[in-house]
This record gives sequence, structure tokens and C-alpha cells, in this order.
Amino acid sequence: MKQVQIVLPFDKTQSVYDYLIDSLDVKNIIRFNADNAHFLQFRVSDETVLETVEKLKARGVGVEYGFIDILELKASLPREVEETKEKRIAREANLAVEEIYESVKGKSALTFDFIAFTVFAAIMSGIGLIQNNVAIIVASMLLAPLMGPMLGVALGYVVRDRDLFVKGTVNELISLAISFAVGIIMAFAMPLLYVPSVEFPTLISLVEYQMSEGIMTEITRRQGFAILDVMIAIVSGGAVAVSVTRGDMASLVGVAISAALMPPAVNVGMMIALGALTGSSIGVGIGFGSLALLTMNILLIDLSAIAMFRVKKLTAISDKSATWKAVTDFRPTRTSSLYHTGGEDEPSRSAGQTPVAKFTPAPKAETDRDSTTKETESNKEG
Repeated sequence: MKQVQIVLPFDKTQSVYDYLIDSLDVKNIIRFNADNAHFLQFRVSDETVLETVEKLKARGVGVEYGFIDILELKASLPREVEETKEKRIAREANLAVEEIYESVKGKSALTFDFIAFTVFAAIMSGIGLIQNNVAIIVASMLLAPLMGPMLGVALGYVVRDRDLFVKGTVNELISLAISFAVGIIMAFAMPLLYVPSVEFPTLISLVEYQMSEGIMTEITRRQGFAILDVMIAIVSGGAVAVSVTRGDMASLVGVAISAALMPPAVNVGMMIALGALTGSSIGVGIGFGSLALLTMNILLIDLSAIAMFRVKKLTAISDKSATWKAVTDFRPTRTSSLYHTGGEDEPSRSAGQTPVAKFTPAPKAETDRDSTTKETESNKEG
């Protein structure tokens, strides 16, 4: 359930009020009258908030004039009775486009925490690749913050926001560059990270043996992509798009994105560096194969997310027009408050001067005290 608040200029209020009742079938609209604007407040369900806001924007609200605020309601009483009749399966987003935009924009920002989590996830992913340990690789996926920039690219394209699209692209490239660098550093530090066995003195020799024997490990399985890898990328992009339109950017959904990006990215830097250091064409080949897998995953995840955003009926965000009318048509208040009055300053108001508020003192304390004392004495005599 969402609460929608609309602030409107006086001359626009009645038409918007009638439109809400007649066309949008909104119930229980609360109307406030302020000195400078009218204020409308009502509740709508999560399934209809996107349609309601988009139709209000089409009428000019929030674009040509006024403000629209959308608030989350944790609970509301009395509880709505569910309809018994069958309803169609709604595919619209449970959030307004602006709500989704603000959520994705915050997740795609380049911050210290984003860089730190990327470094930690890349290190864990590299260790998992070296040890052929799936559990460590999965743990690195939980840390990787790659979902935000990927969504920034897809959503920026759908809502036609160039800044968000560029921001997501740049931050995604930065995170991949960090992953490449961590993989290269781990390759140079391999003597400290890997304990060689008698049969296989180096990791690259072990990889060459596994390749010749057709043994699949966490490193060798990322030497390229197959049809199953394509399906994983498509499903990952669609799932993360559905997640964000429901208002649920959980880390578990981001695992799908990280699974397709973080291990291949670290594998690229580590295997190309190892291959170059040892003169192994197999190692370099695995590195470039991981790069091809990584590129394919990025493209398909973005395309799948864009397609799902379209299915969920997300449209371009309308910017404030050049003729936007603010709610600043103040009406002079003629009434006096308890402690302030403007009656004596009307001549100065008409002369264009700033009125000075006059303080009206409360009844004297001595008078109150005397009356209280007399009342007490009369009670004692009685």
C-alpha cells in the first residue's frame, strides 16, 4: 500500500480532484487548504501506483505544475478486504518509475564501500579459483556489488537518462578493472598463494595437465561459453530486473549477476598474467576465453534486463518542463494567532514594507496567583 500526496496550485486543484475520482476511481481523498496551495492525499495499492502516477504525469501533475510524493505504508487500518472475484495477473511494476530510479541510482554510485567490496570479492574469487573451491567462489558472489551498475546501464537506457546510463557503464568498467588488477596481482604472488605439489610444480602446469586430460575445474570451465552460459546470463538479467521493480534489491538476487561477472573477470587477469609469465599459450588462451565469456554475460544481462523493464511497462521519466508552475501564489492571512497579530501592520503591508509581528502577552502571573490564593483560603474557611 502506498500513500500519494499531491501539492497543487489553486487553479489546478478542482480538475485534478475530479480526474482522480472520475477517471482513476480513487477513494477517500483528503483535501487540505493551505495559504499557498491545495494538498490532496490518498492511498493506492502497490499494483496500481505505477498506473496512477503515470496518468497524473500525463495530465501535467509533477511536470507542468505541482508536486507528487509517494510514501511507503507498512500497514494501514482498517485492513482492506480482498476481493473474491478473479483478477488479472498484473505485470506492471509495484513501484513508480521514479522510486525505481532513485533506488538504482543509489546502488550504482561509486563509493568507498563499493570499491572495498569489489576488492574483497575479487580476492575471494581468485582464491576459490586457485583452490578449485566452489564454496569460496559463492561467498565472493555474495560480496560483489556488481548488480547496481548493471541495473544503472539497463534502467538508464529504458528511462532515457543519459547520466545514469553513463554512470552505470563507467562504474561497471571500474569494478571490472579492479577485478582484472586483483587477478594479475594474484598471478605475480602465486608462489606465496599456491603450495606446489611434486607432480605439478606450478599452477599453470596443473592447468595444462587438466586441459590435456579434459578435466573441468573452476578455472578451465571458464575458458569460453556454451549455450548454458548464454541461458544463465539471460535469466540473471531478467531476474534482477523483476527484483528491482518489486522493490527488492536483495543480495541473493545479485548473486546471479556476480556469478556471471566476478569469477570470469578475475580469471581473465590471473590466467593471462600467468600465461605471459610462464610462456604458456594455454594459460593465455584460457584468459581470453574468460574475457569472451565476460563480454557475452555483460551484453546479455543488460539486454535481458532492458527487455524485462519494457515488459514491466517502465517508461521515460518526464523532466520538469520549462513552463512549470510552482505553488507560490501566497494568499495573505487575515486572522490573528494567539500570540501574534498583523492587524496593526496593514498600512506597512500596503506600503510594501515587511510587516513586524506584535507579541500579545499572556495574562499576568500575579493576577492568576492572587486568584488561586483567594480560592484556597475560601476552601480552608469552608
